[in-house]
Amino acid sequence: MILLFIFTWKKELLVNLISTSPSKREVRHFLKRFVPEHPATLSSESRQGSVPGVKSPKDFVNALLTPSTHQISLTKVEGPFDRHGWEATGSTLLKLQKLGLLSIVVTDNPAWRNDPLSAELIQCMIRETMTLVQAIETAGGRARPIYGGLLEQGTNALHINFEFIQSALDHQQIPVVVPMVVHKGLQRPIDANEVMVAITQTLTNIPLITNTLPARVVVINQEGGIPNHERPGTAHSLVNVQEEYHSIVDAYKENTVWQASHPNSIHNLTMLRDCLVCLPSTSSALIVPTCSLPKALITNLITDKPLYSSSLPINDLRSGSIELQSVNQSHTTVLRHGTKIHSYTYEQLDLPRLTKLLEASFQKTLDQESFYHRLSCDLDCAIIAGEYEGAVLMTRERAQSKSPVRYYLDKFAIAPTSQGIGLTDILWRRMCDAYPEFLWRSRQDNGVNKWYFERSNGFLRLQTTQWVLFWYGAKGQRHTKEYSAIASSIPASFLPRL
Repeated sequence: MILLFIFTWKKELLVNLISTSPSKREVRHFLKRFVPEHPATLSSESRQGSVPGVKSPKDFVNALLTPSTHQISLTKVEGPFDRHGWEATGSTLLKLQKLGLLSIVVTDNPAWRNDPLSAELIQCMIRETMTLVQAIETAGGRARPIYGGLLEQGTNALHINFEFIQSALDHQQIPVVVPMVVHKGLQRPIDANEVMVAITQTLTNIPLITNTLPARVVVINQEGGIPNHERPGTAHSLVNVQEEYHSIVDAYKENTVWQASHPNSIHNLTMLRDCLVCLPSTSSALIVPTCSLPKALITNLITDKPLYSSSLPINDLRSGSIELQSVNQSHTTVLRHGTKIHSYTYEQLDLPRLTKLLEASFQKTLDQESFYHRLSCDLDCAIIAGEYEGAVLMTRERAQSKSPVRYYLDKFAIAPTSQGIGLTDILWRRMCDAYPEFLWRSRQDNGVNKWYFERSNGFLRLQTTQWVLFWYGAKGQRHTKEYSAIASSIPASFLPRL
């Protein structure tokens, strides 16, 4: 019976893994994080077209199911749920543990924040927490409820006795924290979001314990991700917290429908912002409804990106349109602390830093004299992410001297150290907001072309050249002759390889 249970559980997890459909780069990235020394994944020989270092699909699956290192997920479970919701949550937490993501769980229920302190309230909190513990153990895992001694109210801050959590993790148990604090010798309920932030801050100040910084901060709830004010009826798929926090809050305040359908969105958004600001840029946060478990969390763990790309164009923004209904069907929001985005003129650019970014991104040597001479004359705007972590260079071009100005995407670059953190989508969206009509070109053998095809409004293979012309905007079809002339005339930006 036990062997049958293990076989069924592994089969179910394998189905979940296969459904994520990771790319080769995503597989490499996952194995690097969770299986850095697995003998089946470090082979220097790999067949052409296969994932480097992975000998066979069987080796890949074995590596996924036997992680040699683990990361932490700080997870708030915001109930109450029906039976299916509890089962899905417990089963998902166990699957993530088997894949190398250990969860520290804090239970929550919005009703607890409004109920007066009473013995009945504390009993209700413990009873709901035990429902989750039972769901984890029914799925085949081990969980430890923690509701006494973990949290103490200090003079100015909440103190976390982390030994309680560490003990559970050391015994391969999932710690499930009840948000109750000891104050003046008595236990009282506390906002679960305060606990989440306090645990995050505690983990950032434990230098002697390795791998304790949360790679994920997760909210599992019923209402799903944060409503998207730009795409009605959908949830944000990716939020750059540094750039978008205030606009989301302002939009939420003006929408009474969201306040009723997603009453906890801003409360959770603020908590996740306060957690992410303490963590490395590689950490991310997710808000996911129980109806999207386990696929949403497993897919994000494997691919390390949103389930739906926020840079994909939507032409029909009418509420209820077929296009909008296909957007972010998992209703899951990924959040990153992100970076500030700035717009610069040519005179404001730091050319040495820009050169370093372009050469690192394209793996080529820039023809600086020629490139910057052209840029000094033709640059319309440079959109720069943070400290030159990414860049968009948009120039003004004409097909002929008396032709109208057309905007040309000369360079779109992401630093190798900033790839995989959502910066590509963030910059692309900012660029499209600023330029409703523009063109660009790409070599016909460029591996990024599939991504370009999905985001362009049209394309054209330029005869007798190595280029594919792309355009963005509803009017581009009318200007293909001008666009072709421009794309064919732009000089090379990089020196030829020796």
